[in-house]
Amino acid sequence: MPYTKESSSYGQASPANSAARFNDAACEASSLLSSISRTHHIYDAGYQSEAGEKAQIPYTATAGYQEVIEETISDGYTQEPRNSGHVFLTTYEADREHDEKGVPSAQRPVIFAFNGGPGTSSAWLHLGLLGPRIVEPFSEGSTHPETAPYALRDNRLSPIAYADIVIIDAITTGYSRTANGEKADHFHESRIDVLTFSEIIRTWVTQHERWSDPLYIVGESYGVLRASAVADQLARNDGIYISGLVLISSPITLGRMDFDPGSILGTHAFLPTYAAVAHYHGYNSDRTLDEVISEAEDFADTEYLWALNQGNRLPKPRRSAIITTISRLTGLPASYIDQADLVIEPGHFRAELLRKHKKSIGRYDGRITASDEDHNNEVPESDATEQAVRGVFAAGINDYLRKELGYKNDLAYNLDTDRVKPWRIPADRTLNPFNALRPLSRVLRTNTNLRVLYQLGKYDLCTPFWGAVSDASLLRIPEDLQGNIEIQTFESGHMIYLDPPSRERELMQIRAFITKGRQ
Repeated sequence: MPYTKESSSYGQASPANSAARFNDAACEASSLLSSISRTHHIYDAGYQSEAGEKAQIPYTATAGYQEVIEETISDGYTQEPRNSGHVFLTTYEADREHDEKGVPSAQRPVIFAFNGGPGTSSAWLHLGLLGPRIVEPFSEGSTHPETAPYALRDNRLSPIAYADIVIIDAITTGYSRTANGEKADHFHESRIDVLTFSEIIRTWVTQHERWSDPLYIVGESYGVLRASAVADQLARNDGIYISGLVLISSPITLGRMDFDPGSILGTHAFLPTYAAVAHYHGYNSDRTLDEVISEAEDFADTEYLWALNQGNRLPKPRRSAIITTISRLTGLPASYIDQADLVIEPGHFRAELLRKHKKSIGRYDGRITASDEDHNNEVPESDATEQAVRGVFAAGINDYLRKELGYKNDLAYNLDTDRVKPWRIPADRTLNPFNALRPLSRVLRTNTNLRVLYQLGKYDLCTPFWGAVSDASLLRIPEDLQGNIEIQTFESGHMIYLDPPSRERELMQIRAFITKGRQ
């Protein structure tokens, strides 16, 4: 078992009070926004030492708030630094002097991780992928979710074996909140968001004296764009050079998800995903998934992209041939594609593919199906994937923080929220939150040792994997730096780790990526 809670010196603690037994400072202050909890645990790294014993790593889990301190100048006058927000962090730090590789704890890598949204907490990465304890919504080979009572499981491949971990919940998500008297939506703007996350990381590194240690950022979904901009901000403003970025499930520009009139990149980027999802549901079953995706990628980059750009100039014979190919790859009727003028939006695909079976398919994972009230809906009434997993993660994070980490807070833990919307872009467009191509290119040129691991799900109908692959090829970096970017795809969806075999492979890749940086 990779995770065990430290036993009490006063005898066996009962489940009801075990958290309190190991809680150094639960609720150090009475305020909900000042509480902090520290608990002590042992992680079993799962392999034998020279003495024939399993390597065990004692670590401390800290759950609580870090204040966001802002320095401002108004009308030419310096204002006294003020606390503008309370950011909720869950931190895992090894206690021992050396880790399982013999590296002093002070030299252990640190992973900063967050999800995206905007408006999504980081419970997904926390309990889905990185933490010592995780939930597992689906059993291997199944797309039917677990039912209550939900159980936390040991994460035998958690990065705590070789790195310290800091999970960050963006303001308004999780337990993170704006400070009293501050504008409620102060942090819901792209430039402020990047500055805030950069400051959280800088402050944590400073307070924990980790400036010389390898630092990594893991960002999922919008977290891909945020992580890219934060790495650039840290390098340019603070001289903090991140060792590596793990980017999960999003293109670097959201133009790859744009279906507005005149835009063709979204239509191009989603086609290989449609082909993958159709194959999973029985279309082109005489061919392998890789064969189908390879054809879809080639077709999308050549004839399809050309045809979309032709518009009403497209000759009718070529149009008919292209419609036939799209129909074969996607499983959609040729008449439907003709009526749609070759442009298939993800919501329409999700509603149409299995319509004859009175089912819709999931946005975050196209393998998962649901049944809508109205089978004639143009788009599904909800996301089948979120319906399947939301309860597991909500129960998991609330139980885990209180029962195992001893953290008590009666505020709602916002798993995700619409309170951050609309997500604002600066009037001068100093930072477009939906295009990180420039900041990621810049930080790669600035910090030439920066490495990037890009992990993408083939069944992701939220953010298309081919859009990410295409964006990565447009990074403005010299040829000798292109080898710093590694791209891996998985037979999974947006949240790759919901599929147990994919999660294992994903974690093994992250381990190899980070430990390679220490060689």
